[in-house]
Amino acid sequence: MTLVHQATTPRVPESIRVQEVACNNCGSTKFEVVTEGRDHEYPHTTSATFRLVRCECGLVYLNPRPATSELDTIYPPDYYAYQIIERRQRDAKGKGSASLLRRFMDAQAIRRFSAYAKLVEKDAPGPYRILDIGCGDGTVLNQWKGAFSTDIETHGIEMNEAAAAIASAQGHAVTAKRIEDTPLAPDAFQLIYSFHVVEHVEDPTSFMRAIHTALRPDGLVIIDTPNVETKDFYAFPKHWGAYHFPRHWNLYDAKTFTALAERTGFEVLRVEYMPSAVFWNWTFHSMIWARSPKLADRLFPPVDIFLRGGPWIWTVMSAFTALDTLILKATGRTACMRILLKKKP
Repeated sequence: MTLVHQATTPRVPESIRVQEVACNNCGSTKFEVVTEGRDHEYPHTTSATFRLVRCECGLVYLNPRPATSELDTIYPPDYYAYQIIERRQRDAKGKGSASLLRRFMDAQAIRRFSAYAKLVEKDAPGPYRILDIGCGDGTVLNQWKGAFSTDIETHGIEMNEAAAAIASAQGHAVTAKRIEDTPLAPDAFQLIYSFHVVEHVEDPTSFMRAIHTALRPDGLVIIDTPNVETKDFYAFPKHWGAYHFPRHWNLYDAKTFTALAERTGFEVLRVEYMPSAVFWNWTFHSMIWARSPKLADRLFPPVDIFLRGGPWIWTVMSAFTALDTLILKATGRTACMRILLKKKP
């Protein structure tokens, strides 16, 4: 592997403000270039090209990356997470198949979360307080309530004010800020959950230290994030869907995330992997978009995949889920990992 020092001039057009950064895991400024890419999911936000690099310690990260002043640019009003929230609100007012599907998905999530809730209840006395970092409209907090065998106190952090207001209206205590701007009380929570947030934050080290402060000594942390040590990462080096240019700033595998966790006072209990059809959809969208954006949007819609429904969407998502399930059985890993953590003794 050939390592080079950071370039003095970022290879990013002036259409977006960027900043050069060092490796968040080890502080090194030496890296090898992994690939370059554009935002093919929201191409109307910027025409900039972004560079993904791998540090000598193994961490993969975006460098240069958008300045924090550009967050409203790279997370536009039509960002898929915001549209999902709007769709849920519309469905909640109506009836029919969408509502039935929502209830089914909630039941499945509650079933999966129940195994983790039992771990918390076994190791920590109640009453239980949980925190969801990046809680959106409170849907996942509602699911966690259903997973516990007793009443729990639910808290959330969500930078989108509209989503935070919806979550608050459902009875959750929600702070409408970025996690980086939210002071957390020490030893406050038995469970802290974060679904695909750490790869987006400015400083994952500070993020993990804040979680460490807020977690009780007998508490549990569950973090979901992409995994670069997977077959599809190497099979599609220019188009891997989990790049999510330019919103994923740090990408981990089990080794580099364990290094981050141990450096911030955690012990990794285990790493789990699960299918992620969405990453495959974004991979295929990226490959076709490079030649025919309209065809890519029609076959593998990067945003409407969450919203549109219909026979084609169901076929695509089912096929990609089946593919990832086969890869998981064959290799033991997928592009989506879940890390369970506790404080070091």
